[in-house]
Amino acid sequence: MSTRRQLLIGLFPGKEVQAEIEAHRQDWWWPRDCRFPPKARLHLTLQYLHDQQGDAEQRLRAALAEVSMQPLDLTLDRSCTWPNDVSVVQPLEHEGLRRLQQDITRELRRAGFRLRDRGWKPHVTIARDSEHAARPMSLAPIRWTATEFRLIRSHFSYPFRHEPLGSYPLH
Repeated sequence: MSTRRQLLIGLFPGKEVQAEIEAHRQDWWWPRDCRFPPKARLHLTLQYLHDQQGDAEQRLRAALAEVSMQPLDLTLDRSCTWPNDVSVVQPLEHEGLRRLQQDITRELRRAGFRLRDRGWKPHVTIARDSEHAARPMSLAPIRWTATEFRLIRSHFSYPFRHEPLGSYPLH
């Protein structure tokens, strides 16, 4: 039986930012059956696509290597639970972040990859199945300097796992 796999391109916070997100997550009141991503898997998705192997994976890596961007000084400043029962923290609007996501999308399309176009809302998922979660009134701003984006293969098996495939520095 084969395991479903997807590719994720995203920003992954370092340990300090992970700890600040975790501290905020601890301030919520969570329903009993809620699921929490491990701190090490917290990320802000820039693009998501079907798994690629062989030549296609090499083409994907080459396309990502074409993306050039300065490090991003992000501020996570709000949190909520969406109608699909996913709880998130979200950054302040940031033109550089939007441009990075658009540049990645453009390079992938230029390399011949078909992407889902569902509208992009930058966020870090902090919980799933979180209907009726109660969040604190405010989120102390979390400062995050993103210095790279990563290519990850997500294995939807038990246990779920992330397989790092590459990192691309922002400089």
